[in-house]
Amino acid sequence: MRFFNFDKIQKVLYFFVLFFPLIIVLRSAATNITLTVLSIISIFIIIGQKKYFFFKDYFIKYIIFFFIFIFINSLLNFYNLEIVLKSLSNFRYLFLTFAVFITLENISNKNLKLFLNINLILIILIGLDIFYQFNFGKNIIGLLPGICDNNMENCTRFSGIFGSELIAGAYISQIGLLIFYLIISKNKLKTNNFNQITSFTFLLYLFFIIILTGERNALLIFLISIFIFFFLQKKIKLKDFLILNFIFLISLIIISQNSKSIKSRYLNFFNSTVSSKNTPIIEKLKNTPWGFHYQAAYELFLQKPLLGHGHKSFRIKCRDTKIDKKTVFYRDMFRGYRACSSHPHSYVMEFLSENGIIGLIFYLAIIIYIFFKILNLRINDNNNNLLAIGIGSLILAILFPIKPSGSFFTTFNASILFYLLGFFLYYSKNTK
Repeated sequence: MRFFNFDKIQKVLYFFVLFFPLIIVLRSAATNITLTVLSIISIFIIIGQKKYFFFKDYFIKYIIFFFIFIFINSLLNFYNLEIVLKSLSNFRYLFLTFAVFITLENISNKNLKLFLNINLILIILIGLDIFYQFNFGKNIIGLLPGICDNNMENCTRFSGIFGSELIAGAYISQIGLLIFYLIISKNKLKTNNFNQITSFTFLLYLFFIIILTGERNALLIFLISIFIFFFLQKKIKLKDFLILNFIFLISLIIISQNSKSIKSRYLNFFNSTVSSKNTPIIEKLKNTPWGFHYQAAYELFLQKPLLGHGHKSFRIKCRDTKIDKKTVFYRDMFRGYRACSSHPHSYVMEFLSENGIIGLIFYLAIIIYIFFKILNLRINDNNNNLLAIGIGSLILAILFPIKPSGSFFTTFNASILFYLLGFFLYYSKNTK
């Protein structure tokens, strides 16, 4: 390894890590290439500079066992070579976490500030592009909204620069909150009115843009993370927290009353799904598109409760479920929805159907570890603890089991999750 210039190699690693939020915007191909490059560079650094300490951490060992289990389970439930290779490629997300950790360990304050400013501008520009698309029917480069009726008059999902991929809200809620937590940890929630006004103005901006995208799951991630974070803060009074939530609620109501699309995505959806005089809530939920997916996943879980049907098997096996056959045969009764999809739209149901009870235990244990970690961190009051609690609350919100979700191991979802995990592990380990 003496022939390699590790200083230059690490600079390449730092570059990809610091610009990773921008790379995600460039779509899956760019993200996958970057993950591959980061994995190769990480392996060179680990072996060449003997940086084995990262993988001696008990939590990292746990993640490794988690990935090994998924790989072995995909072999036991072999469908095709592609799925097996995809299960093996999950290790690249762990290398992404390592790359973030190493970067934060060696980066200067100047470059960290540069990272913060660049991504702050990026989030603002993406938000403005979504706002433009919401008002004018297309974004600044002519991309149309994600979901509209045939006449393109009634649109309910706005994705801006992401085009047909309905991930703008998820991106804003996750990368945007990462930037928010970096900002307030930098300011340490000082009594300086300008710092506080700037921070909370940015938070309201994120909330407003997420509402415009029409992504309910992104809104849930945002609200759950903010709730956990502020609930664990010593410096924030209950009165201030209640005022913030009141502002969120009033803003949503006002925006909804002036927009049919937002009203249908949030207020009308809640009323039609939850409120009913004659039908129990559980029955109402079972007859939603998500309910059909959950029923299919539950059928598959009952068939192989311990290990499930294997990695990414739901898209294959769901066609054999009774509920999916009903949705196909009685198409009008089910309003054209199918139980079969690429994933069950719930992390809990995804792990149960694809990796059984063992897979679900792995998933829930990650949540439990992070939850107790941030509970311990709140004991001390310092800058790194504040940031670790914020990012930890964001990870908990993403993994929150009682909410709809995408697939756990899609490139977009897993990349952001393990990117955030790198920040969390670094700041939680560098506390006083």
